[in-house]
Amino acid sequence: MDIVKTDMELIIATCWSIWSSRNLLIFKGKEEDAQLSVGRAAAVVESYRRIKIPATQTVSQNQSNNQQTWLPPLNGWYKVNVDAAIRPSNQTAGLGVVIRDSRGKVVAAAVQKTTYRGDVDCMEAEAVNFGIQVAQNANLLPMIIESDSKEEVDLACNRKGSRSEIFWTIATIKDSLKRLSGVQIQHVSRSYNHTAHVLAKKALDYVSSVVWLGNYPDEILLLLPCES
Repeated sequence: MDIVKTDMELIIATCWSIWSSRNLLIFKGKEEDAQLSVGRAAAVVESYRRIKIPATQTVSQNQSNNQQTWLPPLNGWYKVNVDAAIRPSNQTAGLGVVIRDSRGKVVAAAVQKTTYRGDVDCMEAEAVNFGIQVAQNANLLPMIIESDSKEEVDLACNRKGSRSEIFWTIATIKDSLKRLSGVQIQHVSRSYNHTAHVLAKKALDYVSSVVWLGNYPDEILLLLPCES
């Protein structure tokens, strides 16, 4: 199979080289040696192969990065991962929260079903606010909130101005960051936020908000990481 592929690459490059020689003769009146045309085709194929190898390595590296796992916080801190899931068909949204300690142990999980207000960013902001409330009520401080929505993290950190439709939710988040001692927020990739994401999707099956501080039901326990 590789031999056939290699031959095809050389045939295509040779055809291109012949076409290039033809244009050179027609438009500039210069006749090119046949050996030079063949050599140019071989050089094109070789150059293509050299370029293709590092590109493949880059893809493999990106795939490896996407498979990286969640990292625990420093000793004494908690990480609050949050996410939102949308079900446009019935205008509902699910919010998911998972809280882990410095050993990676799940100490709390929560879901909440709410109304989808037509803006994904609004729901992501509500997920952040919900996560703060759950951690605060459970006295799980100090905490680092992690969201895969860079928009909400930037808004909460004053790196950009909030839009009118999510102003009040962002204002509430900012107030919590100022008022509570030891609260931080940061952006993470979706691959680091997987558990919160699946909880958000599960929240769509619930009627209202539910918070678990241990004793997780089987349907939730199956969604939590093995460390719990």
